Amino acid sequence: MIPYPLAGPAVVGNDITVDLMLTQPTRITRYLSDLTLQGFFADRIFPNAGGVSGGAVLYNQLTQNDLYPTRDVDFVEPGAEFPIVDFARPTPRTAQVEKFGGKFFVTDEAVRRNDSSLLRQGVQKLANAIQRKIHDRALQELAEEFTALGANAQVVTSVGWSAGASTTVQNVKPGAMPAADFQIVQLAADEKELGVTFDTWILNPADAVNFKLTYGSNWREVLNDNGASFVVTNRQTAGEAWVFQSGTVGEMRLEVPLSTRTWEDTDGREVTWVQSGVRPVFYVTNPYSIAKVVGL
Repeated sequence: MIPYPLAGPAVVGNDITVDLMLTQPTRITRYLSDLTLQGFFADRIFPNAGGVSGGAVLYNQLTQNDLYPTRDVDFVEPGAEFPIVDFARPTPRTAQVEKFGGKFFVTDEAVRRNDSSLLRQGVQKLANAIQRKIHDRALQELAEEFTALGANAQVVTSVGWSAGASTTVQNVKPGAMPAADFQIVQLAADEKELGVTFDTWILNPADAVNFKLTYGSNWREVLNDNGASFVVTNRQTAGEAWVFQSGTVGEMRLEVPLSTRTWEDTDGREVTWVQSGVRPVFYVTNPYSIAKVVGL
């Protein structure tokens, strides 16, 4: 069973009637959870760190001055006291909880006839929309904090993956091939002594295709050899990639997990409404574990 990042475990139930689904909305939530789990990647950037109280989270963000203490460690004579090392104490920051969701209706006729297609299509589209919104917000939060770094942001120019797709591995120097970017990005972090191991790339499908065309059936081996993995999504701009160390960028917390409620319309329409939503908050604790690759 795979843990679902917006709620509890994903549960796949038995076939049930439309009427039972509408009278027990938690079953719809489980169905939504199972659908949105497919292709979900926001938790690789922002792992679920628990709940929220009071509508906001208080957190600290790593700054460049926080990488080392302001006073270095020193040699200590036998019996002597260790020197006190101090470090910059960043000003706490706050992140506000966001609320989003949607609703649709199921007609009484569909309920009486047990026409599950309307409910199934509605839940599928709602699941897609919730997943898209979460991914949009996760990438937006990542981009905003990266931009806030200004001159300290790690921007790396790619060797160019589109050119590699029209050549062969045999007649091109390794430094001109797409996999060279794995080492170039890591070098940028190593030179700044950030203690970061870049292992996850968020790519547009077009750039992922160029990489696969370059290496053919060996493309997975190339990734494994470089300790890298791809997240391929249309939410990412073509020609650019976000690169980060999985699980170190920040956190996601949930004031209210993914939940569903249903009710019969009281305005004379013979329909039952299905409404689902979630209240997450995203925040970046270590912007230095992010790099942006351009020129793919």
